[in-house]
Amino acid sequence: MLNGLRRLTSLAMAWAAMAVVAVVPPAMAEGGNVKIGMAIAQSGWMTAFDEDPSMAVRMAVKDINAKGGILGRQVELLVADTKTDPTQAAKVGTELVDQGIDFMIVSCDFDMGAPAALAAQNAGILAMSICSGSPKWGPQGVGPLVYTISVAVQAESYLLAEWAKNKKGWNSAYALKETDYTYTRAECSGFQHHWKELPGTKFLGEDTYKVADTSIAVQITRIKALPEKPDVILLCSTVTAMPSIIRQLRAAGITTPLMTSMGADGDYWLPSLPDLSDFYLPVHASIFGDDPNPDVRAFMESFEKANGRRPTSSFALMGYSLMQGYQRAVERAGTTDSEAVAAELNKFKDEPLLIGPRSFTPDIHIQTRVRGLMMEVQNGKMKSTGEYYMNETPVPFEVLFSE
Repeated sequence: MLNGLRRLTSLAMAWAAMAVVAVVPPAMAEGGNVKIGMAIAQSGWMTAFDEDPSMAVRMAVKDINAKGGILGRQVELLVADTKTDPTQAAKVGTELVDQGIDFMIVSCDFDMGAPAALAAQNAGILAMSICSGSPKWGPQGVGPLVYTISVAVQAESYLLAEWAKNKKGWNSAYALKETDYTYTRAECSGFQHHWKELPGTKFLGEDTYKVADTSIAVQITRIKALPEKPDVILLCSTVTAMPSIIRQLRAAGITTPLMTSMGADGDYWLPSLPDLSDFYLPVHASIFGDDPNPDVRAFMESFEKANGRRPTSSFALMGYSLMQGYQRAVERAGTTDSEAVAAELNKFKDEPLLIGPRSFTPDIHIQTRVRGLMMEVQNGKMKSTGEYYMNETPVPFEVLFSE
């Protein structure tokens, strides 16, 4: 772990060299608009992740301003395009700082968002990722004024482990791990760690593959050769590879229930799997109009009305919830001063937001417990089970940085 932290420190130093470090201006009397800078991708592949949450930020700002703003001040949103480029992110982050912002919102990916957040941190300005699941947001990575509204992928794994055991009664599990990305590696690592802690469980093994692999015939042979058939198979996979993996498993006669993390939220990847059944995943909320929470259903209707379409995933709720959390912290602090607002964020303990409860501490600026709405796919259709579930055991600090 120490080596991992050293790498984070080196990475932060590299970003600092890449960006023009803003000089913290003398404290100024608060007045005028609350200026929020949003350094997100409006071009490039990151738009697929940043677009919906940023739309929800705009919705929240409109709602906040309609009710009098924050501390009686209107919110002004300044948006800059990072172009899915870390160097550009550092540049626009510095430019937003120079415009006198009070708070910065950054991209849904650590590598793409952290350079902008570092510009804010160096200027003594609070920053928060719009939906990244990396634990490096915070003192162990970018700095103590940097947060993410999202959850650690290991928390999703802890939720899946507890739900599978406690709600489904499954006792044995197997995992297929895509090794290309930190997200999928951490997903499997977190699951194994917690599954083995739960009484009466057996972990039957793990196999690996890469996104570019067109066949998992060898892995399927090994699954079929297991002395005991698993009750469930965890797919630690991106949606890029997942449809092919599922088709090959089912074509080989493996009918075992499958489950995966929140990365598969939404049904855009399902058309090629019209017969898929017994597939489960947690999401922040259902985008299909069947969420048990009336506030979520109202948000989905408002999103479609404002943007002409429904969200592609429930990650949109993070943008709205981020603004809810920031507003509450500022109003409790009685100021937009970043140190004071961070102190209030660090007091959040299961703070009720649209997306679910959120907690922060001075050391951990990501969620180690997550409330998920369990979804199921039957006959190629995804729908809500109507059941929200939250892992009882928080992810230990050291597990947050394991893969």
